[in-house]
Amino acid sequence: METLRFRKNKVIKISEELFPDELCERCGRCCILHAYKTENGLEVVYCEHLNKETKLCTVYKNRFKYGCLTVMEGIMAGVFPKDCPYVKDLENYEEPWFYRLIKEEEKNK
Repeated sequence: METLRFRKNKVIKISEELFPDELCERCGRCCILHAYKTENGLEVVYCEHLNKETKLCTVYKNRFKYGCLTVMEGIMAGVFPKDCPYVKDLENYEEPWFYRLIKEEEKNK
């Protein structure tokens, strides 16, 4: 049985060509790892490298060394919110289930 292998550097290069950084709105929502309801309201767990005030990645230039996904990998893993410029035109794209909780919380504020 053959194993599919790919070179991360090649995936990064292709991803950067197809999905330029300029499309990113710097909202930080793709850096949400998980969200869940508690007695105190919604708890959101962010990547440790996200500056929550600026909504910018503190290791952005070297993010792939820290295991961050390329845009292509993010699309396949379904990590982006539905209104993200990278996926908003993809017909069958489904955002992570917890974005519903986040949107509900934002409406109630």
